[in-house]
Order: sequence, then C-alpha cells, then structure tokens
Amino acid sequence: MHSVTEDQDGAGIIECDLRLHSGRPADKAATGELTWANWSETVVGHAVTFQAIANTAEGLWSGPLSPGAEVAAPVALDDAYWTVFLPSGRGVPILVGQVGHPLAIGEAFKLPPGQPGIWTAHVVFEGAIITD
Repeated sequence: MHSVTEDQDGAGIIECDLRLHSGRPADKAATGELTWANWSETVVGHAVTFQAIANTAEGLWSGPLSPGAEVAAPVALDDAYWTVFLPSGRGVPILVGQVGHPLAIGEAFKLPPGQPGIWTAHVVFEGAIITD
C-alpha cells in the first residue's frame, strides 16, 4: 500500500460498503483483479455502509470517518476477508484485506478511521457519489 502524505485538494466524502467474506474467491478468469461478481460468491451477512474521505479524481483514499467502520461476522469464519466497495456493488473493490485471524459468530472486524494527511494511492472509484 503506497501512502501519500501531503494534503490533497479535491477530497470529499463518499459512501462505501464494508463486507465480510468466507475466503478469497477463486479467480476463474485469471485476469488479475477480482470483481464484485467474484467477491459476491463468498460474501457473508450484510454490508455496513459508512462514509469515507477520498479524492476520487486522483484515486486517493484516506479511510472511514471517525470512529471507523465495523461489521460483525454472522457465522464463524476461519479465513475471513473484508472488502470495501461503492454502494453500487460493481466493478473492482476500493480495498481488500485479510482479517488475519478467525472470527467467531458476532465478533466484529473494524476498519479504523482514516488519519489526516495519510492517503492510499491508485484506488479505483468506479461510479463514486460524493456526498458533501
């Protein structure tokens, strides 16, 4: 993950969905990035919608507004992954990560809030809607 530390003009607040997955889906096409169609095969439970700071024109992501975003596991997950997609649920995810430890039923995964001036670069925001 590449971070940019200077302030970014053009940043806004966008809505995003955080989801849990039972594992990383198989990349049937072997084309590289997994899309919503792939990730939807392993999704568990419902998405949690949150607001995040991003500069969609520059492909920069700062992260969720405080206090962050949290989603609880509806089932026990041994190898959980998480994704952040735009609410439209199409294209490629904004971010993907492995939880790194098993989650019990009801245990939450938390995506921490973004830090001012810290940006993740090369993020795809296909169809983002700026809310501010």
